[in-house]
Amino acid sequence: MTTYRARPTRRVWLPAFFLGLFGLILAARLVQLQVIQHRAYAEHAEQELLGSTTIYARRGTILDRNGGVLATSVDTWDLYLNTRAWPSSARRAEVIARVAEITRIPDAQIEAALAASAGIEVRIATDVPYETGLALIDADLPGVVLLPDAARVHPEGDLAASVLGFIGMENTGLAGIEAYYNDILQGRPGQAVYERDTLGDPIPYGQYVATEPTPGDDLVLTIDRYLQRLAEERLAAAVKEHRASGGSIIVMDPYTAEILALATIPGARYSTLQQDLAAGDEQRGILKNIAVTDTYEPGSVMKVVTAAAAIDAGVVTPDTTYVDNGVVDVEGVLLKNWDDGVYGTQTMTGVLQHSINSGAVFMQQKLGTQLFQAYLDRFGFGRPTGIDLPGEATGIFRRPGDPGYSPVDVATQSFGQSISVTPIQMMVAIAAAINGGNVMTPHVVKAFIKPDGTRVDVQPTVVRQAISPAASDAVRRMLGEVVAQDPDGWGRNPAYYTAGGKSGTANIPVWGTYTDDQQIVSFMGFAPLEKPRILVLVRLDQNRNLLTGTQAAGPIFAKFVDDALRYLNVPPEKNPGGPRP
Repeated sequence: MTTYRARPTRRVWLPAFFLGLFGLILAARLVQLQVIQHRAYAEHAEQELLGSTTIYARRGTILDRNGGVLATSVDTWDLYLNTRAWPSSARRAEVIARVAEITRIPDAQIEAALAASAGIEVRIATDVPYETGLALIDADLPGVVLLPDAARVHPEGDLAASVLGFIGMENTGLAGIEAYYNDILQGRPGQAVYERDTLGDPIPYGQYVATEPTPGDDLVLTIDRYLQRLAEERLAAAVKEHRASGGSIIVMDPYTAEILALATIPGARYSTLQQDLAAGDEQRGILKNIAVTDTYEPGSVMKVVTAAAAIDAGVVTPDTTYVDNGVVDVEGVLLKNWDDGVYGTQTMTGVLQHSINSGAVFMQQKLGTQLFQAYLDRFGFGRPTGIDLPGEATGIFRRPGDPGYSPVDVATQSFGQSISVTPIQMMVAIAAAINGGNVMTPHVVKAFIKPDGTRVDVQPTVVRQAISPAASDAVRRMLGEVVAQDPDGWGRNPAYYTAGGKSGTANIPVWGTYTDDQQIVSFMGFAPLEKPRILVLVRLDQNRNLLTGTQAAGPIFAKFVDDALRYLNVPPEKNPGGPRP
């Protein structure tokens, strides 16, 4: 019997080959998924199962220099309603009515919020008071979800709002100190990780792991809340009296550059913040502090810097004389005195007393363009001061080589035109002129307090020496003569303290020329004359009464000094037995 052996054919081995190849591929894929990429897929599955929530840290408190609370955070709740928790429309209505009763949020408002959202958990309100949240928890209503939050409160109301600034929805600073020091105040947030079901909702009694947040530092400001309130009240009254569009009152320690008060109009107000923002007032001072962000031509206050430079350089002394003819010719352009007056023979002290433009040009020409503008650099013009507030402007002044430059520019810079400065820049420059010559970094934060209670003080910073101590002493005494002489009786001389200072009146440049009906008036002064405790700038913008800096701002300075130094317990130097203000 013949035996036949079956021979493999394509119909047998070809399918077997592909089945084997498929098996190898499948095995390789299984090895890849379960061995090689096991960790990655396990982590992915875990992430699908786990949810997380940010736990915001306690935001640091902001205090005034004496420990008074200016801004702090209080515990609140964010209220959500879970629409899947109600088995019937009747139960839904019952829960909404009870929530409205406890929170005093109208039923219609809650219904509108639910209708406007397609989500399962709908946010109904933020910053629900802490006690109200506890009442909701005690009510044990289905679908009510409360998440811990914090609200920023200001015990002193609108006081120093433009300095402090405010925060946004994510606990982030948006303006002022709150924005500049946001990372320090905000601390480090924590995180809660929890198990969730397929719909994304937390599983009761499931895994819950929390990383605790690190609280932010508390800030102690250089601001004194009494002086701040005094400055704000006096500024508001002055703006109203002189029909001005706004202004500033700034108080600074001339030796440390600590800002003791900084009042501005326009400025932020917590009481009307939401309405102001909705009205588009961001550019009117709501999101900025105009004392550091806006520039202006300072007018005759700049003559103090010109005199300080000329005395330091040795080209004049306080007693150097010149003859004023009422006008000075610069490259064919006639520059007149502010009042068209002719003062004849005058000393450099007389130039400051009478605010003589031609005398300022005389000192500038003695210095020469290069040296004069080198002193402008030394005093810090054209660069930021480094103050710890956001949005600081640099100011500008035209130099040789700049487009359109003329020798007339540097001449008018000597009496405060053709140069733009911020109020803070002007404060720093005048402080250097009277404090021994030191240009200081102005600051509004005095100390940081760590979560463990450790206090770190901010040390005064000397940026550079602008003039010598001897020149500074001479300028300070010259400015004392300016205030002591008050022939018109406008009241720039404090009643109880010796003082020094200089006024400024600057017409506002419009389209390359100066208007006669718009001006910025100011008075920069200090007291007492020996070892000044405070340097004060009073500035009024576009005062419609068209009074000069001496007439409008001088009396405000004098009265403010009397009240401020009395508060600071400085013994009166004049009229010690007379009635105090």
